[in-house]
Amino acid sequence: MIPAHRGPLVRTVASGILVAIAVIASMHALTLVIDPGPWLTAGTTGVVLVSTTSCLVRYLLLRAAVDRAAARRAAGQGLSADRAADRASGNASFVATAAGVLVACWFVLARYGGPGQRFEPFVGPDSLDQVIERFRQATETMSTQVAPVGPGEAISMVAVGGTLLVLLVVDSLAGARMPGFAGVPLLLLWTPPLTLIGEVQWPVFLISVTAMLLLLTVDPVGVTPGRHSESDSAAVRRAQRFRSWITAVTAAAVAAASLGVATGMAALPALAGTWSQLISTPSDTVELSSELDMRQPLSARSTSTVLTYTLAGDEPAGPLRVMTLTAFDGVQTHRSVSEGGLAEFDASSVLAPENEGGVGERRRMDIQIGQLKGAELPLPLEPRTVDVSGEWGYDAIRDEVRGPGGAEPGAPYSVEIIDRQLTPEALRAAPMSGDPRSSGYIQVPETEHQAEIAEYARKIAGDAPTRFDAAVALQNHLRSGAGFTYNPDADYRGSSDTVWDFLQDKEGYCTQYALSMMVMARSLDIPARIGIGWLPGRPDGNNGYRVTGQDSHAWPEIYFPTVGWVRFEPTPQVQTGPLPAYANPSVGSAPSASPTAPRANEVPTQQPTRNPAQSGPAATAGGSSGNDVSDQTLPGWAWVVAVILALGVLGGAAWLLLRRRAEVEVLDPERAWSRVLALLAEQDVRLGPSITLRRAPAFIADEVRTRTGTPLPDDVAERLTALADAAEEERYARSSTPPTPEELEELTTTITTDLTQALTSKP
Repeated sequence: MIPAHRGPLVRTVASGILVAIAVIASMHALTLVIDPGPWLTAGTTGVVLVSTTSCLVRYLLLRAAVDRAAARRAAGQGLSADRAADRASGNASFVATAAGVLVACWFVLARYGGPGQRFEPFVGPDSLDQVIERFRQATETMSTQVAPVGPGEAISMVAVGGTLLVLLVVDSLAGARMPGFAGVPLLLLWTPPLTLIGEVQWPVFLISVTAMLLLLTVDPVGVTPGRHSESDSAAVRRAQRFRSWITAVTAAAVAAASLGVATGMAALPALAGTWSQLISTPSDTVELSSELDMRQPLSARSTSTVLTYTLAGDEPAGPLRVMTLTAFDGVQTHRSVSEGGLAEFDASSVLAPENEGGVGERRRMDIQIGQLKGAELPLPLEPRTVDVSGEWGYDAIRDEVRGPGGAEPGAPYSVEIIDRQLTPEALRAAPMSGDPRSSGYIQVPETEHQAEIAEYARKIAGDAPTRFDAAVALQNHLRSGAGFTYNPDADYRGSSDTVWDFLQDKEGYCTQYALSMMVMARSLDIPARIGIGWLPGRPDGNNGYRVTGQDSHAWPEIYFPTVGWVRFEPTPQVQTGPLPAYANPSVGSAPSASPTAPRANEVPTQQPTRNPAQSGPAATAGGSSGNDVSDQTLPGWAWVVAVILALGVLGGAAWLLLRRRAEVEVLDPERAWSRVLALLAEQDVRLGPSITLRRAPAFIADEVRTRTGTPLPDDVAERLTALADAAEEERYARSSTPPTPEELEELTTTITTDLTQALTSKP
């Protein structure tokens, strides 16, 4: 609790600390839609830096204003001193906010304007260009991504920049003596989690609301430091202290109640998870994106169950593919699927591309969709029959089953898998030449290091006697040779050629491994594409398997004439388990399988952003950019509401500030008398509560005689009595005719000047 009559230093520091605490706490609400990461540290650092700058500038200006007002008042310029204090208070708030804006802009440019992730204190035009580029990336993420998104540099910059913007608005409102409005901008940080997840963490609510309530105790609304008014009276001060205590006790009660409610809701199963669910209800659906971005680090993925299945036999069926991708521009994949053109099928139709006939045993797989969303049906890679209800069609070129309505959660379907009996011998026997339907499968992106990538691939597999041996050489080089390591945090956003930089840095996750092998294979004129889907999952304890968002995966597929498309696995074993038997010649002939194995950090289902410079189509399965999965799309209307709210708050604050500064004080007897009392208080002459206006002139005269040993001049006593009588009439008379403001100004100035001389004269 900060009493209202404390000096500007205490009030300014206390206000700045409370504002910073509230903003930092509210910033943590964004962790529900942006995965925690370094951006939290950057945001906290920026808030502290900007808040400190604003507080320091505001304090220095207010301190100077108080000193100037005191000097003018001592010279008998009471009214001009108060008006100067009013103007100085508004100017201090504006200048402090302007200084905070400059520091905030510099901080964002220094932290996010460099080519990497380092803090660059010297900023310039290049820094601004980089920030604009990242803002475009973040805009693309917000329009196409699902929440929670990964803490990439672009989305992190927007989170930190938005937090600093909210800080500046809250700080300016608090500095302009409008603490009641200061808490409103915090809702901008609460809006994304409330609208997308339907929740704001109770610690965020507790800390933010408590800090804003305590802010009300720092300054009385409408009181300007350095300006003397009726608030200097003892009665008013007691009322201010009482109000401060009431507000502080209310803040403590809100904190205790919030803590108790949150604890009770967490302890009671029936109430657990219901905090802040009055706004919206989150969705737990998961979907894959068709756009793999090589530049981005891997983000967190959903743990929701995508599907469950049971399978005859002891071995899983390998990955379940959702879609295949062909177009790659060197940064990300693109997918454009035309409507129609799908072949009808029934439960007896064998679905496989041309020349991909199965000759081995058949195994039945019963699948039930979980929280999966998308137009494609997850299927094993081998030829299969599909028994599914609904409107579905088969795309033989992409080897996909698609439907206009997609899969419904809980929907069952059955698949009968026909083994192709893939072996190294059979794949070696396939012809070296013979491309699938389109030359697009051997198209190599035109990049800065296109020639170097081709030479790199030739050194690894250029002398291979067969297409199969070349594919195995590329796979093994990436999977276990030359020092490649799996790193989900690999970041290539500053790269001009992502494949080449990955081959040099040797760190990445499945997106980098799969796309790099595809590009190198195409450099050797080997048709290649990318498959996206799910790893086999883990046993669920009920003779079945459970696949979650953590199991999403991308892999390259190589085309073999007379055999068809065959999956290879360049991603390290720590993620994918052992190689398929046919892809490991040392194992010999065996049924192809991909046993499950413990995996750390898994594989991508969501990327923080996609490169906005690329103009490829949005993801077919819902439009999420990157590879990550999550729980709910970010609606555009939420950002529109946030922008409108921000503009409304800023406009309202500016209007109130300008209106207040435009108001001209009209002097009346009560205010004139308060000015006299303020002067007497400066000279340590205070009228007690029992001193009425009628007795006040005599009491003041006695104080002057006691202090100086000389009586108060008669003309000063008469003027003092006249002013006290005018104030008494204004308070108590039914009707009165007070002096004009000009007469009061002259009378008050003369009284304050004479009293100052009388009280400061030596006895």
